[in-house]
Amino acid sequence: MNNSGGTTNPITSTISTTSSATNSNIRIAPATGKPQSLQAVGLPQANINSNRPNPSSVKNTTNNNNTTMSNPTPSNGTATNTSSTSSSNKTDDLVISGPTNVQRVVHVEWDAKTGVFTGLPDVWANTLPSGVVKSTTSTSELPDHLAPSAPNKKSNSTTSSNTNSTSSNPTNTNSTGSDMFISAPFNFKHNIHVQVDPSAPTGFRGLPSQWEAMLSSSGISRAEVSAHPQEVLAVLQFHMEGGPPPKLPSKLTLEKELDNASLISNDDPTLRYKDLRKVGEGASGTVYLGIDTRNGSQVAIKVAPASDLVNLKNEIALQKISKHANIVGYVETYLYRDQLWIVLEYIHGGPLTEVLGPTIPFPEAAVAYVCKQILMGLAYLHRQHRLHRDIKSDNILVDFNGSVKIADFGFAAGLTEEQDKRKSVVGTPYWMAPELIRGQEYDAKVDIWSTGITAIEMADGEPPYLNEPPLRALLLITTQGTPQLKDGDKWSQKFKHFLKCALHTDPSKRASAEQLLLHPFLQNACTTAEFSTFATSILRARGKR
Repeated sequence: MNNSGGTTNPITSTISTTSSATNSNIRIAPATGKPQSLQAVGLPQANINSNRPNPSSVKNTTNNNNTTMSNPTPSNGTATNTSSTSSSNKTDDLVISGPTNVQRVVHVEWDAKTGVFTGLPDVWANTLPSGVVKSTTSTSELPDHLAPSAPNKKSNSTTSSNTNSTSSNPTNTNSTGSDMFISAPFNFKHNIHVQVDPSAPTGFRGLPSQWEAMLSSSGISRAEVSAHPQEVLAVLQFHMEGGPPPKLPSKLTLEKELDNASLISNDDPTLRYKDLRKVGEGASGTVYLGIDTRNGSQVAIKVAPASDLVNLKNEIALQKISKHANIVGYVETYLYRDQLWIVLEYIHGGPLTEVLGPTIPFPEAAVAYVCKQILMGLAYLHRQHRLHRDIKSDNILVDFNGSVKIADFGFAAGLTEEQDKRKSVVGTPYWMAPELIRGQEYDAKVDIWSTGITAIEMADGEPPYLNEPPLRALLLITTQGTPQLKDGDKWSQKFKHFLKCALHTDPSKRASAEQLLLHPFLQNACTTAEFSTFATSILRARGKR
């Protein structure tokens, strides 16, 4: 550094950088009688010229083109010194050259997508939870004046970036007795603010419009919102934050997806599946219980004639691409010696039909639990633009552990851009929706109707009109309006309102699976363990092991 001015009123300026986890300060020391000098760490060299006539210009000395850069000055055109320098030095000019020989010794980056730091000094990284830092910069070999210091574990103060004051917070101590340091929040936005408002139509003020529409049609009352606001917001968030459903696929896209999903192996399935035991037989084939030799798990194997492949190909593909906790899992399919082997997850308990009946008192809490499990599976299917079209107790499987899963995709279909509704009459008569029976176009709401009928089936032991011939039952479904419980006085108003929402004869006014999942009736559902105990007692009594 050099001083080209005179020796009168010498100025000693010290610029130092202090690196820490919180701030970097630059300070100018007051004038002394020592020889003039300018000391910098990591900053460019500077010239001090007290006799320079133009205080508003800074000459760039890093190259030879004598480029002059203008610095901002106060409105009076005079550069002022706000340090504690004596008044006789106010006219001295400080000229700082451009940067030279710059080195970047510590560079920290934050990845917002992964939520991790890279290049963080190791003394700072040691204070953060594992997984937050991807890579660190060693500070052991850095000069003392550049090396960041570790956080002070004897203090829990937060230093403001705009002031020199500090504010102390109460020290938080974890279970091991060590101090825990939490920074002040930064770079946050307050985008949505929701408040409970008993006078608002939904009981909330400030809800996003889509959430408000969903809540309005959910059946949740303002009184329930006032009593359980956080719980209501939690279920709303659970159902709404999945985002909008994917767009309808084109017919060609769906066909390609199903074709890829229906690949069939020609290997010998008996090499993988052993100890086959027949557990059921129907028009579409025979069902066996077997052991998968690869992992020792039990599986259900449906064996059908190879000639059924054309009819079963759609079922195989739709079940394969429909992966959800409330849908029976698909394993694989074989075509071997003119027989089709469809391997599926084995559900030990069997169909829901085995757990209900006119003489079996089915608790309302258990009805709510099963409905909730079915609706979670249907909400997934409908979101993928798929219809099951045969929801009934025979196609709802229950396990001894309390799990409930949708089975049998024999009538399942996918909607497309070209065909966003269906007209074919399929299903089982007593569970069919009115619009399907009439031959009208229909969508996913037919599954909701069938779920409502299944709920009545659990409560009454059988679906409505079961004692009627199928043709008369179809007529009654289309002419008698919403089916009713046999003994309405036995059941709560919430249950009856749930049925009203699920069994509205106008499909445009019928609730969706996602809307019904918000219904207060489902809040009364028993736990998985409670349903397991209930179902197991009945299944054991019927000889299930």
